[in-house]
Amino acid sequence: MVKQNQGRIFQAGILIGIILLVLNSIEGWLFSGLYANSDPALWQKMSGNWWLQILIFNLVVGLILALVYSVMYKGIPDKGLGKGIQYGFWIWLVGTVPGLLITMLTMTVPAELVVVWIITGLINLLIAGMILSSLIKIKE
Repeated sequence: MVKQNQGRIFQAGILIGIILLVLNSIEGWLFSGLYANSDPALWQKMSGNWWLQILIFNLVVGLILALVYSVMYKGIPDKGLGKGIQYGFWIWLVGTVPGLLITMLTMTVPAELVVVWIITGLINLLIAGMILSSLIKIKE
């Protein structure tokens, strides 16, 4: 199933990576005050090729999301956008929420910022899931 759709999966992954980069950049801009009000010791200095590193990171995440979606495709109930929404929700629930809860419990990151990350993470992954479901169709 993956072998027959490699090109489509790769294209979808790259697109998702770019969309995540844009959405994360918008989130950073909208909530920059929360970052500025938190302890500066939490953040690394943005120097060197940080944009390139963030771009590569988002592309890799997009490729992983597309690959996992294609592997899990038949196990995700529903059809069309519903399949993508469910995928995005479950990835958020098992991938984003636990990490952010442990961040809130163990780091001095402001709770408001963690809430923003939880909400924007859900929105971003729902959007990614919907795009994946519209781009990747596997014969069942």
